[in-house]
Amino acid sequence: MGFDLSKNNLSELAEVGYEFELKMPGTNEGTGAFITVRGAQSPKVKNFAKKKFNEMQLKEVQAKRKGRDTDPMTLDEAEEMAIESAAIRVISWKGIEEGDKAVPCTEENVKRVLKDHAWIREQVLEESDQIVNFIKS
Repeated sequence: MGFDLSKNNLSELAEVGYEFELKMPGTNEGTGAFITVRGAQSPKVKNFAKKKFNEMQLKEVQAKRKGRDTDPMTLDEAEEMAIESAAIRVISWKGIEEGDKAVPCTEENVKRVLKDHAWIREQVLEESDQIVNFIKS
């Protein structure tokens, strides 16, 4: 029996998502909060990356037409891009609370949490980038 590509389509598997438990930085202890993320190979994540790349290319072309160099990306712009890149990967979460109230997994809340808590953003990106998380056993 050969390798069946249809059963191992990483783009499809990445879109379905992978759930992981959020770990406390430093101690690596589980928090009881779980986040389901799309993989980096997901069509939605890849389309986001293409869109951002095209925007940067367009900005560069427009600057050259005006005889200017493109301004380098600022730290704030880089952080915003990282937040957006992580947010597009979040499918859902459970167990995330503020002041004993559940935080609904809305686009606005996802971006706010990922902005305010860089350690969560880092875990979302790390888990999403691990292709092994999306391979069926």
